[in-house]
Amino acid sequence: MRLPTRVDAVSSTDLEVVFRTATASDLQTLAAMRLAFTFEDPAPQATSRGDFEAAFEEIVGTGIASGRWTVWLAETANEIISHVYVRLIEKIPRPTREHRWIGYVTNVYTRPDHRGLGVGAALLERVTSWAAEKEVELLVVWPSDESVGFYERAGFASGRDPLVWESSADEAPV
Repeated sequence: MRLPTRVDAVSSTDLEVVFRTATASDLQTLAAMRLAFTFEDPAPQATSRGDFEAAFEEIVGTGIASGRWTVWLAETANEIISHVYVRLIEKIPRPTREHRWIGYVTNVYTRPDHRGLGVGAALLERVTSWAAEKEVELLVVWPSDESVGFYERAGFASGRDPLVWESSADEAPV
């Protein structure tokens, strides 16, 4: 059983924030936050899927339990106020010394009433420090146009663009 990592910090607003990794007991709150995040600025005609909770439990719950996903949290007064999901992808070894992992960062979210206080930036700093300790070569994120500056301030930069294959919209699951 993995124990959560806890680091206490105080932001410039004197808000006491605890940073830790998620456990199975956080799944219900994380699912509710994912729902809120998705429909905060919904796409036209966006509708919630009926199997969302089961799919979330399957992917995130199983991922946390197995270590495939690490979900970093910021909380205050025992309330999760921000999160960052990270999936480490193991690289195929080479005969030379290299970093072991590439990280995929997704679902970065801070509750609206806690934005602009430095909580998300402090949480992302925990993630990048953890990644450096874990021998992660790079973290990849696909930011929204509005969040590019947030990531740039955290040290993310546009590098060599990857080649990307995307399925067409008409191939998306129902």
